[in-house]
This record gives sequence, structure tokens and C-alpha cells, in this order.
Amino acid sequence: MAETIISKLEEWFMDDNTGVEQFVEDFAKAHKDVFELDVEEHKQEYMQIYLDFQKKFETKLEAFLSENSVSHEAFLEECHKHQSGTNAGFGIVDVLLATLEFDVFMQMMLDAKTRFA
Repeated sequence: MAETIISKLEEWFMDDNTGVEQFVEDFAKAHKDVFELDVEEHKQEYMQIYLDFQKKFETKLEAFLSENSVSHEAFLEECHKHQSGTNAGFGIVDVLLATLEFDVFMQMMLDAKTRFA
């Protein structure tokens, strides 16, 4: 059975050699002190940090797609197929999409603030 782009994505995301997990952790550690716990109003600085994270993460994803000769269109199509499949649980596509949502990013940063205090 041929390896799908989704299975390659899972390997890439979890592989210590690609540094994706480490990148996310290092980014969170470097910026956690800007974020305040138990405050409902978001500082404008949060959005700037989020946009920086998003840009850097997308650069890593672009490199992954290029290395695997996969177009954006083909990648998105595979993601949608995978998401609408019968797989139960919270899969890699869900994690990837969530990483690019501001609310989930905020939660990640607040978790980092307490975890890496």
C-alpha cells in the first residue's frame, strides 16, 4: 500500500529530525511571558506573535510539501478526504488545522505559560 501524504505528514510532524514539535515548543517557551492568564481581553501583541508563529509554521509546511512534490491543491484535497473519512478521534489533520486557528494558538500559549513556568 502506497504511503499517503497524510501518513507522511504524521511522520514529519512527530519526527525528531524535522524539528516541528521542537519548533512549536521552543516558540511557545520564547513567547509565553507576554501572555497573561485569567485576562479576557487580548493584547494587540498576541496577534502579532500569532502571525509570526503562523508564518514560520507555514514555511515549514511549505518545505514539507515541496520535498514531497505535493501541490497545495492536492494537499488540501487529501486533508478534506481524511477529515470526512470514518476515522474516529482527533487526527493529525485536525491538529494541523487547529494549529492555524487563533483561539487554539492562544490556548497553546496559555498552557505553555503554566507548563514552562
